[in-house]
Amino acid sequence: MHSYLVRTAVALGAAAAMLSVAIPAQAQDSPPRRRGIVEVDQLANPRWLLGITAMLARPTGEFREFVDWGGGLGIYATYHFDEGRHIGLRLDGSHLVYGHERFSAPLSTTIPRIGVDVTTSNFITNFGIGPQINFARGPVRPYVYGTVGFSYFATVSSVSGDDDVVEFASDTNFDDVTGAVTFGGGLLLQFNGGNHPVSLDLAVQSTHNGEATYLRRGGITDLPDGTVLIRPIESDANLVNFRLGIAIGL
Repeated sequence: MHSYLVRTAVALGAAAAMLSVAIPAQAQDSPPRRRGIVEVDQLANPRWLLGITAMLARPTGEFREFVDWGGGLGIYATYHFDEGRHIGLRLDGSHLVYGHERFSAPLSTTIPRIGVDVTTSNFITNFGIGPQINFARGPVRPYVYGTVGFSYFATVSSVSGDDDVVEFASDTNFDDVTGAVTFGGGLLLQFNGGNHPVSLDLAVQSTHNGEATYLRRGGITDLPDGTVLIRPIESDANLVNFRLGIAIGL
């Protein structure tokens, strides 16, 4: 798996580097003009970049044997140190749901006429910090990044009324925390100029969580005596995230 991560990082870096060479070379052949998205001379380069992305996650390796696709949201902030906005520090967080169950049941044996919905979710919350490198200035900006942090694996059950989406009780059935290393890269496609430019963000991220203990969908069984049987899985828990979102300069 370590070799896989290295190959991923090298490939992302090579692709971004080629794009960074091609884009400036094209700009030198002609004066500033409209290049598909926004006038080059109208571009702004704020030091802060705030992004929010939708994520589609594909488990890899051992994790793929137990868990299928997942989805969630990611948010990040990048501060650029240099005037050219090439080198920055990225804070990255995400919340990914990879399993979900829901069923209806009576509130209790003594109050059978009132039904409740019991929902169980399996999720991973990740946080990391690390460098980001942007390879070009202009409306199309390739970038790569890497972070070091942690991932929190948890399975939570909650209860709400049949006619009410508000939860009135919840409990964490199982959880675990692991260290996490991520490598990612993508493209920022800028739509407008001004002090707060808005860009479409397309990215791919590889997350290496190492070995974790977690529950998957169906990992909890309700027994007739009122107790529950929990069957945790211990394996590598690595995955690849495909991210699509919006970034705003601040």
